[in-house]
Amino acid sequence: MKRKLIALLLALALLLPGLTLGVSAADYTIGNPYQDVNWDTWGAYKTQLHVQTNASDGSVPLNEVVKEHYRLGYDILCLTDHMTLGVPWNQVPRAAPIMRLVKYERTHMLPITPLTDQERDDMLHGVGRPSGRPMMEVTRGVELNGAVPSNSHLQGFFCDFGQGFIGADLDWETPVKRNAKAGGVTTLNHLGEPAGAQKSNDPEYYDKNPKWVDKFAYLFLKYPSCLGMDVNSGKNDGTKFDAILYDRILAKTIPYGVLPWAFTYSDAHTPGEFDRAFTIHLMEHFNEADLRRSMEKGTFFGFGRHARLDKGDDFVGEGDPPVVSRIAKDDAAGTITVTASGYDDIVWVTNGSQVVARGVSTLRIADYDDEEIGSYVRAYLLSDAGILYIQPFTVLRAGQVLPKEKVCRPFDYSVPLSWLSDAFDFLAPKYSPLWFLEWLLFLFDPYIDLPWINWAALVKG
Repeated sequence: MKRKLIALLLALALLLPGLTLGVSAADYTIGNPYQDVNWDTWGAYKTQLHVQTNASDGSVPLNEVVKEHYRLGYDILCLTDHMTLGVPWNQVPRAAPIMRLVKYERTHMLPITPLTDQERDDMLHGVGRPSGRPMMEVTRGVELNGAVPSNSHLQGFFCDFGQGFIGADLDWETPVKRNAKAGGVTTLNHLGEPAGAQKSNDPEYYDKNPKWVDKFAYLFLKYPSCLGMDVNSGKNDGTKFDAILYDRILAKTIPYGVLPWAFTYSDAHTPGEFDRAFTIHLMEHFNEADLRRSMEKGTFFGFGRHARLDKGDDFVGEGDPPVVSRIAKDDAAGTITVTASGYDDIVWVTNGSQVVARGVSTLRIADYDDEEIGSYVRAYLLSDAGILYIQPFTVLRAGQVLPKEKVCRPFDYSVPLSWLSDAFDFLAPKYSPLWFLEWLLFLFDPYIDLPWINWAALVKG
């Protein structure tokens, strides 16, 4: 009898860890985009990847835009004027007069003034800054689909595609495809504007209009060079519900092994707008190659001074953003830990922006079932300065096979427009017969060198 009792107690003791944890140590695989970051040696760099000057539709001269970012403590700056590839800051870009003319109330067609050679050299070497930190000059940035009616814009980086490219309304695929062919990467901008969520003011807009989720998920699945989307830009008015859209997209793409990243931009056009949203990139080396690597791998945070869903429409943050000093995951324990300072609250969300926890720096996934936490979880920090977005963590349980929903490209008028664009790209000569319009527009904008634009490239958009 004693032997049977002892055997029973031993069996219970062996089972107890599994009963306590609910799952065994091998039951989780947690994807951490910050896994390779050396938190002790890598730098954290304040970065602006979307800003306009008077070279397209901004009201501030190019040289003043660069100087203001330097004053605001930016470490990295990429100018992204509409239809206008960025060049070194001491040069005049090949601006598109049609864009400047459309926004005459801002540009007044005034001269595009670059930095002097000395000013640029000083900024590239940190002259005049207490820290002595330079500001990195990132050229070849551009806002694509520059003049389409619905503002269906996107960013192009690190390649020579986009000069003079107008684009077709609601056609994100053509510029994504052409940018990728040229060796660049793209991100999608303020999707709530062209999708209609901004006007609806309805948090359930994307559930009622799922075609938009499929439209963007399709792009991320088809084109690895399309790195992510803007979840908070400007005053967060056009992007108020775009974090919800982002969550809907993640649920569609993660089962296919695709994880787009969350970007944030100031999208500034006028004075006082240059510090309202930016990204903070974790990089081993301070160079353009590591910046691109950070954008591709997700080793960055997004930050916005407006957080309409969490802090209301009237909130405007002030001060320094929260600082994340370490992120760790433990597959055996099924936990994710965020070590940070300068924040008031941490919120963990999953499955279409459902809040699963808040106020805890360590999320224990073992405490939730697969209906409460699906294929991913992400966190954001709230403070008096604004909202800081941490990139998503994928979650896979042992033996789990994530169901793959069919993602189809919705058929709207952008589809035949893209077909026409591809046909024109194949048939058009090097220069369009509309070359004379270049000279006509030059009369409105005599501050650039000719020839400045390939009209075949412009028309085929």
